[in-house]
Amino acid sequence: MYVNGTGSKLIVEYLNKNHYLSPSGYRNTGIIQNENKSNYFWNATTICDMLKNEVYIGNTVQNKVSVVSYKVKKLRKVEKERHIRVNNTHEAIIDKNVFEKAQIIHRERAKKVVKQYDYLLRGLIYCKHCRLANANCIKSKS
Repeated sequence: MYVNGTGSKLIVEYLNKNHYLSPSGYRNTGIIQNENKSNYFWNATTICDMLKNEVYIGNTVQNKVSVVSYKVKKLRKVEKERHIRVNNTHEAIIDKNVFEKAQIIHRERAKKVVKQYDYLLRGLIYCKHCRLANANCIKSKS
C-alpha cells in the first residue's frame, strides 16, 4: 500500500477499520483480525518502523542499541555503520525491490528537521552516561 502511494496514516485507518490487530495485539492474542472491540490499535509510528525493518526481507540486524554500563543499564543508540547485519537468515515475506522502493519513498516524504535556534552552549554539554553531545542517549531523557 505504501509503495502504491498510500500514506502511513491512511494505512493505519484501513487496518483499524478492518479490525486487524497491531503487532502487540497479535502477540498477546495470537489472532490477526478481531471483530470485537479491542485495545490493540495501529498507529503511524508502528507502520513507519515496519517499513524500515529489514527482518521482512530476510535480514537480521543486531547491535542497534547498547548498554552504557552493566551497573547503570542505560541504553544508547548505535550508529548504523556499527550495526551487525546478516543477510538472508530466513525467508523473506517482502520482495527486496519493493522494500527498497519503500525506503526511497520514505526518505523523500520524511520531514526535514530545521534547527530553529543555535543555542549558545550547544556542543559544550554532554550526557554523563554516554558522553554524547546530542540527545541520542535513550535513557538519559527519563
